[in-house]
Amino acid sequence: MKIVGVSLRFRWGNRLAPLCLGSLISILRMTDTELLQLQATLQKSTAYLEQKGIELARREAEWIFSETLHLSRMELYTKFDMLLSPEEANVLRSLIVRRGKREPLAYVLGNQDFCGLKLSVSPAVLVPRPETEELVERILKKYDESTKRFVDIGTGSGAIALAVKHKRPQWDVSGSDISEEALQIAKQNAASCELSVTWQQGDLCEALDGQYDIIVANLPYVAESERELCDPETQFEPALALFAEQEGMALIERLISSFSTYAHPAATLWLEYGFKQADAVRACAEASALRCEIFKDLSGNDRMACLERA
Repeated sequence: MKIVGVSLRFRWGNRLAPLCLGSLISILRMTDTELLQLQATLQKSTAYLEQKGIELARREAEWIFSETLHLSRMELYTKFDMLLSPEEANVLRSLIVRRGKREPLAYVLGNQDFCGLKLSVSPAVLVPRPETEELVERILKKYDESTKRFVDIGTGSGAIALAVKHKRPQWDVSGSDISEEALQIAKQNAASCELSVTWQQGDLCEALDGQYDIIVANLPYVAESERELCDPETQFEPALALFAEQEGMALIERLISSFSTYAHPAATLWLEYGFKQADAVRACAEASALRCEIFKDLSGNDRMACLERA
């Protein structure tokens, strides 16, 4: 006897979807092997990340699956009935659970795209942000390809230094950081990108050799008082690269005050800072007799500055 016109609501993750009775019976009869189908596993992973508060759950699940299975995002859907091996399923499950615990996606994947480069990242370095790409773009627009001496202070993964060297291969590019672990990641990225950059270990300017035409720094600028307001993901990132005393301005103030010592007469200092710190940056510049130009990011916030001798 045929059952016609019967419709149910089936819960998939945290979503209710219409389902006919025949389809429900089929799902109840699914074997373990069938449950390893690519599309079904991707859908379950997306639902799990949604439940954990991940805003771009589907996209992030796709990135994790693409990287792990070496498939394009399009192939995730054209090969929807592909069966995953138990080993693949276990790896994917582990990565999805890590992201569900709010570990940054870049750490889960082990890499982050930045200005066209794929950079390795780990909890030893801050995850490069899109706003920092905007800073690099402004610098490249301002200067032609004539030779410059450039240094990225607080380089972390080497993102800024490597992006600049990639676009301006004739420049003499250096990167410095107080963290030896961070410099190891930067060196690894330089090798994988086949870019020649000089790396120096030291606190702010103490490792610098001579004078520079362009000094760039994305230093820790989050105030300790704001720690509890940060996204959950920041708890996995190195505090040394995030937080600073004096309402986040301690290291920025130190760098501005020593700028003239390490800069050629016509040199510039480029800074990225918190969206509430523009006035403090401008005041520090004035105290050191420096001219300060403030720039907004794509969200309309004052987030970058270019300083030079007045």
